[in-house]
This record gives sequence, structure tokens and C-alpha cells, in this order.
Amino acid sequence: MFFCLTIEAQQSDSPLTLGKDQLYEKSGGRGISLYNAQMINTEHLDFSPAWYHGSLVFISSRKKGGYTDENIGEKFFQMYVSRLDPFGVPVKAESFSMELSSRFHEGPLCFTTKGDRIYFTSNNQKKGVQRADGSGRVSLKIYTAERGATGWMNIQSLPFNMDEYSTMHPTISPDGNTLYFASDRPGGFGGNDIWMVEKNGENWGDPVNLGPNINTEGNDAFPFLHYSGYLFYASNGQEEGLGGLDIYSVNTANMPDASAQILSAPFNSPDDDFGLILDDSGTKGYFSSDRPGGTGKDDIYGFESEWSLAGEMSEHIVHIAVQVQDAKTKHALPQSSVFVIEKDPFGGAAGELLYDMEVIKKPQEEGGQLILSMVRKKNLDLTDPEAMTDDAGFALRELKPGREYLILVDKPGYKLRELNYVTPEKPGVYDLPVALDSRACFTLTGIVKNQKSGDPVGKATVTIEGDDKSNPLKLTSDAQGRFEACLPDATTYSLLVEKEGYILGRNRVSTFDGDYAKERKVDLLLLPFSNTPEEKSPEPLSKGSVIVMENLYYDYNKITLRPGSVSELDLVYDLMRSYPEMEIELGAHTDCRGSSQYNQRLSDARAESAKNYLISRGIQPARIKAKGYGESQIRNQCKDGVDCAESEHEHNRRTEILITRLDQPVQVIYGD
Repeated sequence: MFFCLTIEAQQSDSPLTLGKDQLYEKSGGRGISLYNAQMINTEHLDFSPAWYHGSLVFISSRKKGGYTDENIGEKFFQMYVSRLDPFGVPVKAESFSMELSSRFHEGPLCFTTKGDRIYFTSNNQKKGVQRADGSGRVSLKIYTAERGATGWMNIQSLPFNMDEYSTMHPTISPDGNTLYFASDRPGGFGGNDIWMVEKNGENWGDPVNLGPNINTEGNDAFPFLHYSGYLFYASNGQEEGLGGLDIYSVNTANMPDASAQILSAPFNSPDDDFGLILDDSGTKGYFSSDRPGGTGKDDIYGFESEWSLAGEMSEHIVHIAVQVQDAKTKHALPQSSVFVIEKDPFGGAAGELLYDMEVIKKPQEEGGQLILSMVRKKNLDLTDPEAMTDDAGFALRELKPGREYLILVDKPGYKLRELNYVTPEKPGVYDLPVALDSRACFTLTGIVKNQKSGDPVGKATVTIEGDDKSNPLKLTSDAQGRFEACLPDATTYSLLVEKEGYILGRNRVSTFDGDYAKERKVDLLLLPFSNTPEEKSPEPLSKGSVIVMENLYYDYNKITLRPGSVSELDLVYDLMRSYPEMEIELGAHTDCRGSSQYNQRLSDARAESAKNYLISRGIQPARIKAKGYGESQIRNQCKDGVDCAESEHEHNRRTEILITRLDQPVQVIYGD
């Protein structure tokens, strides 16, 4: 059993008891703010959070129904997930994973840096049946699973688990090759000790005890490894302890000689304090405690500190010296813009820097439905760079080790350069040479417009011809009448625009100045014949419009959003932020598998899940109605009794936006 959870906390009035409209309780100490994460705590045991894709995954005994652990009088522990709002505060929690759940205890746990693998504690079991040793004792083991297309898969027990002794509380190094854990196996110094084991390729080595400077005659458990190399854990065997379990830290770079250091109040108290995690900055995080004044027995507390708990963070930073030069002449390029974006665990690099949100109407042959889309900005729209190169072409950036970044380098007159860059695992200063190719052409952008109405004219043919009349360039304007061309010569160009029903339009543009960095802009006007029907501007989005969220998917039989889908909801957030009078209904749809009653409940929960995310980002709850439609609106042939592939069922598991109120027009882009 999880030894530290057998002691129930005394409940009493305390300054840590916060009202719902209060967030922080100032410690009055060394610049540390502490708060009870009331949105996720219950009257039961809630403890041991772990970072996961902008969320917290934690352990709780709150489950209704199921089996009770008679040793502690609580339900068996299950994993729950809570997304963090823009201020980093956890919101309403949901069940984390069906694949990883069993009848028995699950957790604590950890994830790899990319979030594609989980390590978690569970009772020793096989095919859902607990396995006991000769004395009837059921040990704990660490299991691992990998993230698949539709959930967690390939669950395996780690090879160094033991039937006679417990192996639990995993935490993994940033490179995924070193695992720290707690165990009462032989070779330790007390009840439970902190151990480590290294991975070589696909094979794990033999566990090694961290020694007497870390472990005690008592219990040492709940380790967490920060990317800086600082290890945090809990112990009740140190002489300087304040009572119960206390939280300690040690810099693993200095082991085995380094001794553990106790964290001061308010992290530690006379009660049990354990399960601390720390963000990349070293100044924010969460921990567990059964101190008086909480919501239940064990609660999760958040904190912010004015100083880093992981030492001087500059020692753990990778310094990248970006050196920008002309690819042909090798000359340094000063005043080049450098953008650095950390990629998400799925390799994406979305965000307001690179993309705008647009509502797009698909062509009629594709259903004509409205969708939300992220549209990549033009190069020259990338404003406010994070760094500019100096006279020698250098720009210095501080990045995290072992992370994947998208680096963009832009300079007028040159082509935008994009690089996928993985930072080294070890801190230090590293050179990153970037060569930019000259555009070697003049950028021309334009819009075709109706001369009478001023509205854009789409699908018009634009012919661009230089004075030498050679190699004319033909283009077609898009749905918004826009076109763009790269003109090779320093000369004067004639532009001709034509479309059936209109009189030809003409214009001229000169590139004699030879400035590749200058963007030329031009309007081409078409005068309609008297009998030409007027081309109307795209109709604005209005009350009653339905927008299909094409990339917001749930895994089969789950209510939590699939990782990577949140960016789709971020588009809804952008839309509602742009139009503050807009009110919507989030309609969730399931596939046909399962009973209609079950699917109705499932879709209700999914709609609430999407709503909760938008609320966590600051959208007022009154603006969003969540509604489940179950399997009542299947949009392909995959109804009951029809054999379909998983991708076909996935097409039906979607969320749609019905606009129920809108007093402002919204631009709709009608395009391909």
C-alpha cells in the first residue's frame, strides 16, 4: 500500500482555507505564494500530480462505485486529468484513461518529455487479477505504455519489478534513459528508498540505490526529476524533518557526495507533504499535502516562487548563437528577424505568430460546410521578432535542452528560412549558422476588384508581361481576388486582367529600382458589362450558422480530448474573443458503437469537456451551451450493423458549433 496515505489529516480552520473567489494565500515568507487547487480537490485523497500537455494528471480515490481498499477505507486510486487555464490554475478534472484503468490502484505516474510514453504504478496483476506473494502480500509494480493513434497501448511491466517487493513512483529523465523510483527491495537503508536505473537502447540495467546521503531508515518516496537535474522527493526519516513526510531536494549532478536539503515552509508542515513537481522555470509547481484547512484528506496545492527551487537556471540553459549570412556571398546579414517557437509533443508549432483564424466555406462538391481553419501568415506579417541579428549577423537565444523548436529567420529581400532544431541535451553555447537565399525576384501582390462596387473578383485571369514581351506569366485570383507573383527582371511590367462578363482591366508596375526587399502592391479593376450579374461579397456568418470542427476528435469511448486536438478549440476561443457578443452551442456527436443511451451520455460529457476548456481560457460560461447528440446524426454509412474502419467511425465523433447569437458580421472566406 502507499504507506504515506494511511494517516488521515486532521481538519481544522486555517489561513489556508480559501474562499472560491480567492486564489492565493501569501505565505509572508521568502516570496512564495501558495494556494489550494480547489477545482480538482475533493473530500477524498487527491495527490501526486504530473505534467502532461498543458494539463495535470493526478491520483484520486474519488471514484463512485467500484472496489474499496479496506486498508485505507477509500476507493482504489484512479488517474484523473485537469487542464490548466491561462494562469496555470487547474480546472474541473476528468477521468484520464480507460486503457490504463483497472480494478485496483493506479499511480503515481510520469510521462516522457514528448508525452508519447507513460510510466505508472499499479498493483501486481495479470489480466486484471491481483497477484500476491507467498505471504499474501500484493506488491506494487511500474508499468509502461505508449501513446497510439486512439489511446494508450502496449502496456508492459518493467523488467526490474519484483513480486516480493514494491517498485513504484516513477520519474523519468528528459532524455528518457534514466528512471528514478521508490522501492522496499533488499539493499536499501530503511522502509522505502529512492533508486535509479538506466536504459541502454531497449534494455534496462540493474537498479542502483542512491545511497545514505539520500535514503534513511524511514520511508523515502515520491521522487520527481526536474530537467535541471534537481531531484525532489519525500522522506519521514531525516532528523531535520518537520513531521510526517517532508519534501527534500538534491542536485543529481553532485551525487553521490551531495546531501539532500529540506525545503522550508510553506512547502513542509507538521503533516505529510510530498509529490512535488516543478515547471521549466523552476518557480511554479504543485505538491500534495494533508495539512489542516484543505478540502479533503490529501489535497493538491499550487505555488509560485520569486526564486528558482532548482538552483541557478542559467546553468541549465542551452545558449544558441544564430549566425545569419547570405547563402551566396557568405556576408553577414544584420537586422535579420529571428523567431523561435517550441514545438508541441506532436511536432506542431501553431500559434498567433504563424497563423490567423479564418472561417472557410468548403466548395459545394465537398459539402459546402463551414469550417474553422488556421491560415499561415505571409512572411512579412511575422512582426515583433524575438531577436534581431547584430552587425556581425549574430543573435543569441536561450532555449531548453533536449527540446524541439521551429526557428524562422526573415530579412527583406531574402526568402524566409525555416529550420527544425533539436537542442543539445547538455547546457552550453552552440553555434547555429543560417544561410539565407536572396529572393532574386521582385514580389508583387495585388487584388482584382469590381470597379463599380469595389468588391473582390475571384477566378479572374491575370497576365503579367515585361517590356521585352517574353515569357508572360498567367495567374488566377483567389476567392478574395488576391494574387501574388515573383517578377524576375528590373523593368516595367504590364498587367492585364480578364473575366467573362467584364471589360478588360490594365495596370503597370516598375521594378527599375532593383530593390528586392520592397513589395509592390497593385489593384486591378474590372468594369462589368451592363447585363453582368453583380458578384456579391461573401455572406457574413450569422445566427444559425453551423461550423464543423474537422480536427477536434475524441478517442473511442472517451470524454477527454485527444492530445493535439486542443488547438482546434483554441480557434473557437479566438473566434469568440474576436466577437464578444457571440454565443454558441457546442454539439458533440458519437459513432454508432454502443447503445444509444450510452452514446447520449457520452456525447453530453464530451460537449461539457469542450465547454470546460473554453471556460478555462476565459470565455464566460453563459456564452456556451453544451449539448450531446449521441449517434442521432451519423454523417456517413457507419450506422448500427455496418462494418466500418476506425477512420470512418472517427468521422462521426465530432463537435460542431451552432451560433445561437451574433450581433456582429464575421468574415467568411469562400475558397479552395
